[in-house]
Amino acid sequence: MSERYFSATLPAALAATLLMSSMFSGSAVAEPRGTLRIALQGFGVDTTAQWKGNTINQVAYGDMYDNLIAANSKGQLTRDGIISDWKASADGTSVVLTNRDGVTFHNGDPVSSEDIKFSIEMHMTGDGSMSGPALRGIIESMEVLNKNQIKVNLTSPVATFPNLLACVEGDIAVIPKKYFESLPGATVDEKTQAFMKAPVYTGAFKFSKRKVGDFIEFEANRNYWDKAFQPDFEKIRILNVKELSTRMNMLRTNEVDLVHVDSDGAMQMAKEGYPIFVTKSTSHDLLMFYESFNPEFLTHDIRFRKALIFSVDRQAIKNAVFPEIPGLGRLGELTNGGPIHAPGVPGYDPDMPFYPYDPDAARRLLEEVGYYDNPQVITAYSFTFASFPEGPKYLEAIVAYWQQVGIKVKIEPVGYSVVHAKFLEHPNGFEPPAAVGVQSPSFRPSMLNNFRIFAVSDSGIKTEVEKALGLEAGGYASGMADLNKADRLYLNAIQQMDPQMAEQAIREIHKEGYEEYWGLPLGTRSVPFAARPGVIKEWSPVPLGSNCPRFYTARRGSQAN
Repeated sequence: MSERYFSATLPAALAATLLMSSMFSGSAVAEPRGTLRIALQGFGVDTTAQWKGNTINQVAYGDMYDNLIAANSKGQLTRDGIISDWKASADGTSVVLTNRDGVTFHNGDPVSSEDIKFSIEMHMTGDGSMSGPALRGIIESMEVLNKNQIKVNLTSPVATFPNLLACVEGDIAVIPKKYFESLPGATVDEKTQAFMKAPVYTGAFKFSKRKVGDFIEFEANRNYWDKAFQPDFEKIRILNVKELSTRMNMLRTNEVDLVHVDSDGAMQMAKEGYPIFVTKSTSHDLLMFYESFNPEFLTHDIRFRKALIFSVDRQAIKNAVFPEIPGLGRLGELTNGGPIHAPGVPGYDPDMPFYPYDPDAARRLLEEVGYYDNPQVITAYSFTFASFPEGPKYLEAIVAYWQQVGIKVKIEPVGYSVVHAKFLEHPNGFEPPAAVGVQSPSFRPSMLNNFRIFAVSDSGIKTEVEKALGLEAGGYASGMADLNKADRLYLNAIQQMDPQMAEQAIREIHKEGYEEYWGLPLGTRSVPFAARPGVIKEWSPVPLGSNCPRFYTARRGSQAN
């Protein structure tokens, strides 16, 4: 049995008409038929060229491609994917990747090691990909050994290299080199534009049609390489529907079969008798202080960051955003420690303290930094995306607490693409005196890739640590104010090939991260979907991350069209 597929949680009390199995058995399925219609809250960076997007894109577009390395139900990497084996050299400075025979692209071309090398290279060219900047910082060269193997030479030992190639932590799709090079256009950008109109990948579903910003439709790939799994639906149609109430009404009127909801929506739809699928422990919610490394920003001063954290009653917000749902409990839990620290994360310390709720201490700190003498306005970016509908609720509650201690805030509703574009400016593109936003880092099992994406320096910033080591951290959001410290912690940890030494290095990241107050941790969260009764018998999203729902694993129920 393949370990690539896992089942979402469905409480028995809500499943009177729904049969669930713990894992797809791999038994033969009938010819695919019908259309599975799904309504999401946004498509992230709306592109079918995955190297131009990021992990968020995988929610809407992931059904048409495979990541290089597969993972099991515990987030552990397996050899069941397109990469069937990987072996590191004794010193950890090179890795040989072996690709599986018998895998074909949607146009019928076989996947070779040339395609694997090309795919990694393409993702390294862009800043949007979460894996790309990291790979660009650690890969020295690549060489094709034969039709099934490439050798990747690294700048130093990197324990997390394979994780960057898997869905649970990365966002790399397999791209057909021959097809891409045959597309019209004289430049890579021109060929990319042509590819976006007719994308070709390896996934269980293939591209059919799309209206930018509105919907995308896929049709079953009857020649899918993994014979343990074949699509059960003939088509998947994913709609971009921003309003929760609209998505819920579309489910009630049978316009769609599966909708992404927040905790309030899950509670309401459960009351109405709709089955609720829950993917557990998908993310760490986190309010980030953007561009704190910049001395022009108020948040560069640790006293101001502490004031922002101490002034917020996080438990009260968590209880409000995630009410108790009969049969489900709470879909979000507050955790101790600093950002991206939670049970199940490497290096987790159950004895690490919680940040306190102490508005009096916050006022004293604001007085100490002179904020009340010149109360400047913080810009709070409010946005949502498909895997994270609760962002605006979090932000409004946090801002209300800040206003109680005299902090001035302007909430600015934007699409996430606006914030994403600011991250891609070097170094960042936010405006002083301060900017914040609620992010939702996926529950990446290694933890180190989360720290890299959200804390360390991006490719436009060269820290003294990077210069001294001759390495690149490859970050995205550059979240810590002291980027030299962030880069030192990260680059030390990824080079620890011994598991005990790696655990110790990660514990040091948690300890120093807590003391840096580089973000306001809001706890962990699970993702709920409401379904039309009887349409989906079984569905197997990837746990430990909100960006790999894998709708293509849905099995038809008795009421499916």
